[in-house]
Amino acid sequence: MRPSMKTRITTPAVAETCAWYRRLFGMAVAESWSEPGDVGAILAFRDGAGEALLEIYEGPAVDFSGLSLQFRVDDLEAFRRALPADLPYGGPNRRPWGSTYLYLRDPNDIMGVVFEGGY
Repeated sequence: MRPSMKTRITTPAVAETCAWYRRLFGMAVAESWSEPGDVGAILAFRDGAGEALLEIYEGPAVDFSGLSLQFRVDDLEAFRRALPADLPYGGPNRRPWGSTYLYLRDPNDIMGVVFEGGY
């Protein structure tokens, strides 16, 4: 058995959150639904590996203090250059263990960490 992982973000801003992750990482909508009281979408990376999925689910605002979603890339500088000009970020910062990090905030104030090197 090979496990996969799905992370769920509950937010009143479903459309904005989906758009942010799709714009930033090129994620695709794997599934979506919109029924009374049950609205959401599941995003996946376009390569189809399906190992990590992000579910955006409609619900009340949540305090995400301390939460970060971290994404490893092969070329952080290329990722940084491709960022939309209107998207603020912090870094790049080289960490003591050798990885380099960029820091972003999604529409729910969740810290998005994009890094190169290590795990």
